[in-house]
Amino acid sequence: MSDQVIEYLLEQRLGFGKHQLRQFLIISFIDFLDGAEFLFLSLLTPTLKQEWNLSIIELSIFGGSFNIGLMIGSTICGFLADKIGRKRILIIGTILQTAVVFLTVFSQNIIQMILLRLMYGTVIGMNLPISSILMIEVTPKLHRGKIIVALQIMILLGRCWIMILGYIFMEGISKGNWRAISLCNSIPCLICLIGTIFWIQESPRFLILHQEIQKGIDNLNNIGQFNNSEFEMLTDNEILKLKEWAQQQHLHHQQENNSIKQLFNTENLPITWRNYLIFFLFMFTMLAIFNILPFILDDENKSLLQLYIVDIGEIPAIFLMLYSIDNFGRLSTLLFSTTVLILILFSIWHWKFSIIIMGLIIFKFCCKINWGTLNVLFAESYHTLYRSLGVGTTMAMGRIAGSLAPFVIFPIYFNNNYLPFLICSICSFLMLILLISYPIDLTKKPLDQLKPK
Repeated sequence: MSDQVIEYLLEQRLGFGKHQLRQFLIISFIDFLDGAEFLFLSLLTPTLKQEWNLSIIELSIFGGSFNIGLMIGSTICGFLADKIGRKRILIIGTILQTAVVFLTVFSQNIIQMILLRLMYGTVIGMNLPISSILMIEVTPKLHRGKIIVALQIMILLGRCWIMILGYIFMEGISKGNWRAISLCNSIPCLICLIGTIFWIQESPRFLILHQEIQKGIDNLNNIGQFNNSEFEMLTDNEILKLKEWAQQQHLHHQQENNSIKQLFNTENLPITWRNYLIFFLFMFTMLAIFNILPFILDDENKSLLQLYIVDIGEIPAIFLMLYSIDNFGRLSTLLFSTTVLILILFSIWHWKFSIIIMGLIIFKFCCKINWGTLNVLFAESYHTLYRSLGVGTTMAMGRIAGSLAPFVIFPIYFNNNYLPFLICSICSFLMLILLISYPIDLTKKPLDQLKPK
């Protein structure tokens, strides 16, 4: 049992219950704020362009600054969270996040706003990978996929939050009181910060594998007691098995411990280069269209309501993910959604205005499925000893693409409104090829399986 002792304890002894749900509710505010930020930027970009009379280059720098920050934050998370712990990174990130959101209210020019978006992207980039990793590492394997997909509901609720604030404070897509929206956004930041400090536990997997075995055992016992008042403490035999498991893992990974070389050894190289390219292509596609979306709707004389209607596609996407991610698997779900994504992007380019609203709804549908499922696929593909490093650097590659997207797509869009859709269709096709050859899918399988070297 020692090679899968953590999985056994999570499934048979600790179970899935109040602890995971409490942790989910706190951590989900990170995803809530990520969803809120994306829609807020959709309102903020055209508003600032009009209010501050921004040039295309200023618009591109502003659009890219948030993603540059996400890249920096993901990299920080990747290198530090596997060394100093998931919770410590999360506390630092939520403190800075609350401060930056509040300071945004007082921004007076584009330079200040670019710096604040850069800082906010950095703290979100630190926090986002941790939200998935912490949930995956304390959730039984039969529930892992669904619990990460459920985080996508909070992204949608974050957008609904901005929709409500938009109706209250905005007069249209490019006019309104964006400062009031930013001030209101500091409320969920505070909730996340307080919850993280007082109720989030460090990952028991992380503690045990970093030789803090007693703390890890205490955390496992706390989870079991919180889930079930009749829970019996871990036995001496179970504790012995945990120690043997930790020793096995360290012997297997000792030559490359705490090094980025782990991601490029014989075992992980086929996964890592695909993860980097897949997420780069996906994020370029998604953020290229997200950046031009408010301008397309504004140019076609669409209302603020129609900008919100486009998000409808995310609702059925979440329900489809909840069903398919564990029943059909991560890769099968991704192959389906990416194929549809290719077809709809090509169709929008070909038929243009006549299908723009329905096409964008389907585009959002596919992006939501890809985003949620890729998060699970990437996190499960790496070992606990370097999971944050693998996920963090993968996220950083995607954020590089997101940073480049405004510089590439705005000049193209202002010359040919619909050519970006054809370019993104080609990117999605390349992503599909990479997914077809992906070497691993841990749907309903244990994490941290030892493989022969």
